[in-house]
Amino acid sequence: MKHKAITLDALCSRLELSCPEVHAAVEITGVATLNDAQPGDLCFLSNMKYAAQAEKTLASVIFVKAGTAIESNAVLIPCDDPYLRFAMHLRYLEAQYNPRTGQNTTAIIDATAKVDPTAIIATAAIIEGDVEIGPHTYIGVGAKILKGSKIGAHVNIEAGAVIGSEGFGFAPDAEGKYHRLPQLGNVIIEDHVSIGANTTVDRAALGSTRIGEGTKIDNLCMIAHNVVIGKHNVIAAQSGVAGSTRIGNHCMIGGQVGIIGHLTLGDNVKIYAQSGVMNDVPSNKTIFGSPALEHRHFLKSFAAFKRQGK
Repeated sequence: MKHKAITLDALCSRLELSCPEVHAAVEITGVATLNDAQPGDLCFLSNMKYAAQAEKTLASVIFVKAGTAIESNAVLIPCDDPYLRFAMHLRYLEAQYNPRTGQNTTAIIDATAKVDPTAIIATAAIIEGDVEIGPHTYIGVGAKILKGSKIGAHVNIEAGAVIGSEGFGFAPDAEGKYHRLPQLGNVIIEDHVSIGANTTVDRAALGSTRIGEGTKIDNLCMIAHNVVIGKHNVIAAQSGVAGSTRIGNHCMIGGQVGIIGHLTLGDNVKIYAQSGVMNDVPSNKTIFGSPALEHRHFLKSFAAFKRQGK
């Protein structure tokens, strides 16, 4: 992406980084990956796996971790966290060149909804009755915020997401027939949460389904009724959390993870992709596999499995 030229000195000043005086006048005119960069572009290197690309890149400037030693024609700017500093610059560019503003005239907003005037409601979004949407929140194209949902400040809900849909609740009778159980609760999404495209968060049967402050949920995820997710978690695409499960804070959940209902996961839990979680997980554990085991136990089991028949 190309943009209006900015000097390296000005960029570093905005991002609170030190700029070598000899390179202060270097002009940055774009951002790119290491492989695709051209002169004038800014890149970042946060993983030494890509050091060879950094050494060959045509970029003019690379954000690197302090102490990184590579041979490159680019100016290397040491950072505490190159990826984060690069992200901060991208957010500045987004605000300058791709601003999100206002409430689109094709959006449908119920008269009883309380939408902060700084919130942005995109094309064809639907906001039902008794919904609350806080300041500086973005509701994407075609997203649906259904009756009674409460959305905090600085929340990002992407295209096609559905917040507050009916939970999957059916009561069986003596003949094995299933009868719909009305879902009378709601969804509460706290501040600084991100919900990806086509993700669904079901409303509670009673009470609230809750997504805690700062949690980031990827595209195509399913959060069932009465789930409570704590603060600052990340959940990757195509993962599903079944009803009434509780997830702590600062957990990392990989793609295509399935978590059954009525479990409790502690804080700082890490779950590898495609794992199937069928039991409670204490804090600070890393698990893998289906059924999921502690990572070290899974590796031992997998090694034993591979030896069978040899």
